[in-house]
Amino acid sequence: MVSLLQRMRKLQTKLLAIRLGPGAAVLPKEISRIHMRFAPKIDGGHMGPRKFWRHELVRLKFHNPAIPMTLDRTAAQTDPALMTVFFADPEASPTSGAAPTTSTSGDKQPSNYSPSSRTETIDMTNRTQENILADLIRITNAKQVEATQEELETLRSLEEQRLRSERDSKLSLEVREKKKREEALLAQARGDVASAV
Repeated sequence: MVSLLQRMRKLQTKLLAIRLGPGAAVLPKEISRIHMRFAPKIDGGHMGPRKFWRHELVRLKFHNPAIPMTLDRTAAQTDPALMTVFFADPEASPTSGAAPTTSTSGDKQPSNYSPSSRTETIDMTNRTQENILADLIRITNAKQVEATQEELETLRSLEEQRLRSERDSKLSLEVREKKKREEALLAQARGDVASAV
């Protein structure tokens, strides 16, 4: 079993990777929802949207839990990969009902949301996840989340521990290989002595 400290370091690294990095941005209040539609396979320029969904959208959702971010992966491979950003009317009151945060139906537009004042669409076909994120930040005027001093210190500490762990691992490997060589030499010497007798 892996030691508790190793597991904690790995978990802490994963949590920091979600809190910081590309996609860690706070969206403005007028964003009412984000809807993505792309094909289930990566052919035809659908790899960038998939990577965006797997990496950057996780961080966006972490920093914006109240904004519904829906996903429709039933598009045909030949259809364009689209992200639609819905902007709410600033004077409108929020809906009292809870909106679902995931979509598994084949509907192109989920119907149980309040009407939005305007929408912006990003064509994600044949685009990298970095380009998609840059367009989303540009359209929404999202604010990137900066790391706090404590988080930077934790990152530095985790990197030092990782380097120390690699160094210790190499040293342990050398010691084990040396021990195996010595045992092999002893076994060979015993075999030579036994055959000589």
